[in-house]
Amino acid sequence: MNTAVTRSDWVGRVIDGKFPLVEWLGDTGQAGVFRTELEGPPSRRAVIRLVAADSEDAEARLRDWKQVATLSHPHLMRIFDSGRANIGGVDLLYAVTEYAEESLSQVIPERPLSTVEAREMLDPVLDALAYLQSRGMVHGHIKPENIMVVGDRLKLPVETVRREGSPGALQRELQIHDAPEVASGTILPASDVWSLGMTLVEALTQHPPVWDRSTRSDPAVPAEIAEPFAAIARACLRYDAAKRATPAHIKTLLNPTPTEAPANEVDRAAPPAAAAEEPRTTSSRTRLAAIAVAAIVILAVIVYALTRSHSSQPAPPAAQSSAPVAAPAPAPPPSEQNPQRSTGTLKGEVAERVMPAVTDAANRTIQGKVDVAVRVNVSASGAVENARLDSGGHSRYFTEKALDAARKWRFKPAQQDGNAVPSVWTLRFQFRRSGPEVHAAQVSP
Repeated sequence: MNTAVTRSDWVGRVIDGKFPLVEWLGDTGQAGVFRTELEGPPSRRAVIRLVAADSEDAEARLRDWKQVATLSHPHLMRIFDSGRANIGGVDLLYAVTEYAEESLSQVIPERPLSTVEAREMLDPVLDALAYLQSRGMVHGHIKPENIMVVGDRLKLPVETVRREGSPGALQRELQIHDAPEVASGTILPASDVWSLGMTLVEALTQHPPVWDRSTRSDPAVPAEIAEPFAAIARACLRYDAAKRATPAHIKTLLNPTPTEAPANEVDRAAPPAAAAEEPRTTSSRTRLAAIAVAAIVILAVIVYALTRSHSSQPAPPAAQSSAPVAAPAPAPPPSEQNPQRSTGTLKGEVAERVMPAVTDAANRTIQGKVDVAVRVNVSASGAVENARLDSGGHSRYFTEKALDAARKWRFKPAQQDGNAVPSVWTLRFQFRRSGPEVHAAQVSP
């Protein structure tokens, strides 16, 4: 498919009379990509992909887009509209989809994913692939650029999704993430699994696995990849498509069903010799159960005795004395107790804000913005005692930068009845290419 006809200087043009080309986002190799706006209110950012309509499969592609627009899955991006357009005499196909703030391809050059992030990436992608396969469809283009963050979710773009065996699915150059069978003109559900395995290795090591397409061997999975991710990669990267794992199988590797715990927990913790001397028999389990019940009963008796002792404790000697005791003087009205102390609650204020230390190279990886909300607990002295992620966090790099900065903030304490009190704040960081911004709001008191 020839995408050279799409040009960045088309910014300002309007597609189909309703989708303005607001910003040039680049060329994916299959389509020219622009940011556009959906009519409101309120207006929403979206992405429009333009493809030259000069191929034999143009009508099939439009039919696929119309069908894909009916799919509904939380980890598949939506197609809002599609159709034909013409700019300067160039016939085009277009598809309007959700706008992504970030993709995996922007993170990998900065650092590899942690094992926690790899798990968070795999789960939604596997769910999306299982959903497509259950409908006889293939994605055909799993790679880091196509694992995207939309709002607070990871999603796959859908403009490449086709029905399995669709004739126009191979109108592109081979890429490093493509399965062996793609070279012969076939894209299978197992091809998506291969591409996911290549993407997983690249995400964990910053490099795809070394593999010679001219051989019939499996790629070598780097030894430094931890389990279960090494096993998952090997299960995905089988040269024989019939031997590759399914999304359901990968799920079991990622989240194995816990085995049933031994009935005798004491034996499991004991040294092997002790365990051998007293096998796990029904009588030993019975004795342990009896001991546990007895311990519970004894504990209940102790608690009851302490409670009774506390409730029946004799009054202090002064209270038991027969001598008359003067009644306490009535307390002064609240307004007279401490005339210098103000009443009510006064909000705190930000005393010192610290911006995240983000490199220019990291800023340049951002498309749109990356939102990270951090909740901080502030002591009565105005220092941050604890900072934790409140929302966002799909980019570990920007999340860590936000948390590190938030811990260094200082506040003028909130007050209640004239006393400084602890407070809770939310710091909303927005990372853009131009640099980070932050908005602070007190949550309590």
